[in-house]
Formats: sequence, structure tokens, C-alpha cells
Amino acid sequence: MPAVFLCRPTVEGAPAPAAAEPVALLQLDAGQPADAASAVYREFRRGRRVVAVASGGATALGSLVTALAAIGVVATRPGHGETLLSDDVALLAGPDVATDGPAAGPFRPLRIALAGCGVVGGGVLQRLLADPRFEVVGVLVRDPGKRRDVVVPKGLVRLDPAALLAREPAVLVEAISDPSTGRALICAALTRGVAVVSASKQALAGDLTTLTALARTSGSPLLYSASVGGGSPLIETVRRARDHGAVVRIEAVLNGTCNFILNRLADGVTFDAALDAARVAGFAEEDPSADLTGLDAAAKLSILAHEALGQGPTVDSIPRDTLAADAVLPAGRVRQIASLDLRAGTADIAFRAVEGDGLFADLPDEWNALRVETADGRVFTTRGRGAGRLPTTEAVWADLNDLLAVWPYQGGCNGHTDTDPLILRL
Repeated sequence: MPAVFLCRPTVEGAPAPAAAEPVALLQLDAGQPADAASAVYREFRRGRRVVAVASGGATALGSLVTALAAIGVVATRPGHGETLLSDDVALLAGPDVATDGPAAGPFRPLRIALAGCGVVGGGVLQRLLADPRFEVVGVLVRDPGKRRDVVVPKGLVRLDPAALLAREPAVLVEAISDPSTGRALICAALTRGVAVVSASKQALAGDLTTLTALARTSGSPLLYSASVGGGSPLIETVRRARDHGAVVRIEAVLNGTCNFILNRLADGVTFDAALDAARVAGFAEEDPSADLTGLDAAAKLSILAHEALGQGPTVDSIPRDTLAADAVLPAGRVRQIASLDLRAGTADIAFRAVEGDGLFADLPDEWNALRVETADGRVFTTRGRGAGRLPTTEAVWADLNDLLAVWPYQGGCNGHTDTDPLILRL
């Protein structure tokens, strides 16, 4: 299968030409590929075309391209006379040695409490511990003896949510698997004036109206880009469509496990073998029932509906098809489609044939995709890596950096030295 990468959110049917879309011009140090890739991703998920001048030499540029690919963003190096404005990131070679950025002033690290240290939480912890702008004050885990691929520093482990919040963090990063505990922790944090960045769709779905109202009342930000779509900017794309006009329809592939299995079934693999392969690849849990019954996709659709309308259907009210060995599927290429149709007043999770659909038909294994239609006929689309540690961690990291840029805390400067990108409309 050919390599494919996160698609910059696009819009069809717009009266303005594509060249009128905003362009972010970035100056990057490719010698710090993770930081440089994060700067690109933050602009990319806003739907901007990105032109980046990266210093550090050819080897560093190669490392930056690799770091971008790992989170689902493709960068190209345009040749002489080739256009800089495409759906890919245009990467231009700068000086071999990076120039010094502005000096950081005095600052207090942002105090972070991390709830969960699994696939996503572990990835976030690694980034936090390596960045002096952040101070991890506690890590909530259920089983301190569990073997992990990330080392939690001695003294940070907490077993009780109350003990975690007693550490007086400025921000709670919530990435735990139990939805009731996650929701209670989010509520407690917001009530105490603690900002929240959440990656847990089950903790948010069905109660997002209440949680966002609590965030407004307390004045504490609630960010949750990673809860839907992993590293693919599905929530941001719905927001762009909503800001343009009334959303009338959403169609999306929201579950990587089902997508992986359906791809294998199309290749003639048995259901049991496809499920086993999904477990080996790390896309299916030991108990995959939330994925196979459509519960996971329904939670994500509820969140997207909230973004479009300010409220969404409850998860239990959304009809769902189940993927099983005896399921009768349509002929041809099939996807698990999450659909919300405001004109018909319907929402469901169903298996549908997608042959000839350029957005859904060739969707790779863990990928998600989204199509949003507004009342005047505009269609907003995006797709990208919907699961995995690196893409989902990057979405959490983007929320944290967005928080740093706009939210005062602890009375001090955050010490963030990145220059804001130059945004042009060409």
C-alpha cells in the first residue's frame, strides 16, 4: 500500500480560490526535530498551508522529515521553480547552523498533574520530563507495580485522584481508561480552577455540555483535541465548518480497530485472524468490544456533534452495527461510518460500502477520516492517523502549547521562546 499522510483540512465549494487560504511561514531549528515537528503540526491542524525554513543541515532536515511522518504529516522540498503552496508542508533549507532565538526570561514551570500512564499518558510523560517549561508534580496510576515502557520518577506516583489534585497543579492532563473516574477527576479539577487537557473520549462523551459549562463558570480552560481522531484534526475541522455556517451533515471513520479489520476482511482474511492481527499491531485491546460494537465511534460522534451544534446525542441513543464473524457486510470496500444528518434528524454507526469514495475507500489501517457539510454546500474534509502513541501524544502536546500561549498562570512568564508564525493570505 502506498504511503499516505495526514491531509491538511480542506474545503470544497468555497467561492474564494484556494490560494486565499492562510499560509504560516515558520523558521525552524531542524536540530530539534521533535520541537520543530510540533510547531508544524500546530499550524497544520488549524488548516493552514505551511512553508518552513529549517536550519541545521541535510542530516537534520532528514530527521525533521522523519519526525513529521511519524505523526502523519508529509513534508516536501520544492525544487527550483516549483510551487511552495501545496497540501504538503514545504520545507526549505536554511543556514547549516541555527541562529539563536530570543533569550528566555525568568519563568515558573507550568505544574502538570498527569492522570494515566498508558500508551498516551506514557508518551506525554516522556515529553513533559524533557521540557523545562513543565514540572510534573504527580502521575496517577491504578497499579504501581505494572511494567511500563516509561519510567515514572520516584516520588511522583499517586494512587488516589484526591492526592493528585492536592499537589496543586496548574493543569491536569487526563488520559485514563475508566470513564467515570476520568469524568469525576475533570470536574474536580475544573472546580478547583485547574485547566484540563483530556484525551479520553468516554469521559467526555454525553456530558460535554456540562463540562464545557463548568469550564466557562470556573474560568479554567478545557481542551480535548486528542479525544477524537488521535493526531488527525477532526475536532478542529468541525470547528472550522461550524464557524463558516450551519453544519448539516457529518460522516466519518472514527475507529482504527474496525478499519484495520475491515481492510483485512477485504483481502480475504478471516475475522478471527484479522482481530488477532489488530491486537498484535496494537490497535485492538484484549477486550475489543467497545470498538466492535460501535461504542467507541458513538462516543466520538457525540463529541463531534457537540462541536457542530453545542450539544450532541447521548452515546446510548445512537444506533450501532456490530462487527463480528457472522456480520453480514455490504459488498466491496466497507467502512464503519459514523453519520449525523441534521436534516433527517438521524445519527448512527453503520457499515457502508464506500467504493469510489475518494476520502474513505483507500483509508489505511488505523486512520480516521471526516467529511463535514454546511448548509450552503461547502464540504470540509480531513484524514490522518487516528490512533497510536506518537500521533495522539502530539495532539495533547499541541493543546498544552496552545494553553501556554493564551493562559496566564502562577503570576509568571511561561518562558516560551518560540516566535509566533507569520500568517499571510496570498
